[in-house]
This record gives sequence, C-alpha cells and structure tokens, in this order.
Amino acid sequence: MAPLVDLMPVKPRVLAARAIAHADEGLAAQLDLPDGLRALGLLTCTSDDALYVALDEGTKAAPVEVVYAKSFYAGSSYPSGPLSGEAIGIYAARDPEEIAAALAACRRCLEEEAWFYAADPRGQLAFFPHVVRAVGHYLSREAGIAAGRPMAYLIAPPLESVVGLDAALKAAPVTLAKWFGPPSETNYGGGYLVGELPDCEAAARAFAAAVVDVARSPLDERRSARAAGEFPGARPAGSTGGRYKVLATGERLAEKPDHMTHLRDDESLVEKNHPRMALRGKLDTLQGLLLDAQLAADAEGAQGLRGELGEALDLVRAIVGAEVMDRPLGPWKLAGTDAAGIRYASHHTFELYGVPFMYPSVQQGPVVAKLSLARAYSREAELKLYDAFPGDEGAARGDLKQALNRLSSALYVMTAKYVAGRYGGERRRLGPVKGWKPSK
Repeated sequence: MAPLVDLMPVKPRVLAARAIAHADEGLAAQLDLPDGLRALGLLTCTSDDALYVALDEGTKAAPVEVVYAKSFYAGSSYPSGPLSGEAIGIYAARDPEEIAAALAACRRCLEEEAWFYAADPRGQLAFFPHVVRAVGHYLSREAGIAAGRPMAYLIAPPLESVVGLDAALKAAPVTLAKWFGPPSETNYGGGYLVGELPDCEAAARAFAAAVVDVARSPLDERRSARAAGEFPGARPAGSTGGRYKVLATGERLAEKPDHMTHLRDDESLVEKNHPRMALRGKLDTLQGLLLDAQLAADAEGAQGLRGELGEALDLVRAIVGAEVMDRPLGPWKLAGTDAAGIRYASHHTFELYGVPFMYPSVQQGPVVAKLSLARAYSREAELKLYDAFPGDEGAARGDLKQALNRLSSALYVMTAKYVAGRYGGERRRLGPVKGWKPSK
C-alpha cells in the first residue's frame, strides 16, 4: 500500500523474537492469561507505536490475543540492552502454530507498512502518521471502538503532537477516541482518531503537514498552527465543509483563503509558494520576454524571426496548459524542426550559419539582447520544472522537460540565424561576432 506522506521513512526493526509452546502456570497467572491460552509469542522492536499496529495485524491473521504490550522508558535511544529496542509485545494462543502465524503477520506489517517518518532533512524528528484501514481485536480494545473500523494512529514529539492533532481534527470529520498526553514513556504524544477511511487519511495528512511545518519553523510563534499553512480566520468559524478543498490535507473550506490558489480546480487548493506555482510564474514571465523579443524583431523588420518567436510563444502556452490540466504535451515543432533537429542545429551553428558559439555583445543590438534574456529565462523555467515534478512524478513529465530544454536551444539558434542575416530586415546593428569555433 502506498504511503500517505512523501517523506523519508524511519523503518522499525524487530530485534528479538521467540515462541513458548506452553507457558509455566506461574507466568500465566502473572500475565493473566485466559483459560486455554498457554502458547506465547514474544518480540521486541525499535519503534513502539509501529509494533502496536503490527501486533494488531497479528490478531487479524490468527486467533491470538495481545496479552502484554509495553513501551520502555526514554525510548530506543536508551535501551537496556542490544535486543531491547523501544517496546515489547506478547501474543497468547491455544496452539503454537497460531502464534507462528501471528508473529509472521506482525513482522510483515513492520517491514511493509507500519513506519515512522522523518519531518526534517536530517531524520532527527521522527513521527507516526499512520492509518489502520480496519482495526483488529487489540487496537479496537485500546481505542474503545468496534473491530473492523478505520483509525488514524497519530504520534509525534510533545509539542508537535498537540499541534498536529488540532490540525487533524480540523481537517476532516473525525473523533478523538483516545489522547496520549505528552510525555509518554518514550516522551511522545498523540492519539487515536476514528471516522470513515477517507476522513482518517485526510486527518493523517493534515497531522503530517502540521508536524513538518513545526520542524521547518520551530520558533515562529506567530506562524499558524493550522494544516497546509492556513492562517487563523481563513476558515469560517464552525465550517465543516465547503466548495474548496485543500489538496495537502483534504480540508474543506467555504471560502478560498487569500494565501492559497488553485492547482487545477476548486478541489486542489495549494499555498501560493507551491513549487508548481513557482513554475507557472516563471512560464508567465517567459511569455512576456518572448513577446518583448518578438516586438523587437518586428521593429527591425525581421519577419521570419517574428514568426518563429510566435511559435515559441504558442509552445510555452501549450506547456502551461499541459501542466495545469495534467495532460500530455503532444507533438510540437519550432520553425519546422523537431526536438532532435533543434539540438543538432544548436551544436552546429558555425557549420550551418557561419556563426560560432557566440558571446552576445552590445553592438549586436536589442534583438540579440532580448533573445539572450528569453533564452536564459527558459533555462530558469526548466529548473523550476524539476522542482515542481521531482522523482517518479518528474519522470512522467519528461515531455515538458524536453520541450523547455529544446526551447532554450531554439532561442540560441534563432540568435545565430539573426546574426547571420537569415531573417532579413531593413536594419541590423550586428557588430563583431566573437565566440568559440570548432576545430577543423
């Protein structure tokens, strides 16, 4: 199952595990084992809350009971031994095979799903924004809810846990079933939130957003403690729904806050400093620079260049549409040349036009200056595109990355063609053309 948050995982480790086929009656009495349950399964783990979720998973895989689950004081940084970790859990069952099945399910959950995450780049602030899709017999008993219900299990360091729970409760129609006031044995805090599955997931995302926000600005007491950076008063008092939806948290708003904007529509509000908003700003400026260069080309009578800059403007507008609507860019050409042809021309301007890899100068006039500025800005927009679509998401937007990369090359080719006199025009102040020439 895909993680709810795009953060670095802090994965738990099982440090020791053992089964006891039939517990001594003296130990059974101390553990208060139910009649007939004498087979035991024990394990220690580096993360207590991850272990508790995984122990619950075992109760869904076999007819076992969690008869003991405790966190150790001060957490995993101060263990009593190399195999102690942060917590211990004990299953009881009638049959050792049932214990084996539960332990296997527990370990699988720890390996694949029940993870802490790092709220800071150095991985020092770990927290637990986890959603259990359907609780088993152990967590249902702990939370006081029916088995099978979804539950958000949210844990963080002391201050972050309180701020995060507040954000989570405001983000979705969920109920705080149990609060763990800080400090716990491991000096953390948090709670169990219950509701419908989508609401639990929205609450967990809001919790994560708030914890990350504290990690980024821990001493800014004027900063809003709301999820997704929402400022106090942005959401009308008493509102539990509305036309707008905050993408990061799932929170519904009746009014659009001034500090937020549409990523795509009313269902995807983001902060105005979102990386895709920064990209759109760059693309808007690039369009203005291309238009400015086009006006300069028109004033010089370079109608061929004016036409090619018009094609460049159309390409940037198509890139904006493809980014905003999350659709493919589709095929494109500039001056009748595709991406491969543009790349070749940009590397062979001396052979094609008699112009070396040139260094623009003041003697070449305003057209060259404006083309150079537009080219430089297209490269800035390309870098912002990488910020807006990182990782696997970026690989999926290779069409936009290639288009912006080739646009900067095309603008350089236009500059070389202009200097070489390929566009005509009534007057051109070219001056000397200096630059690097390929060796013969």
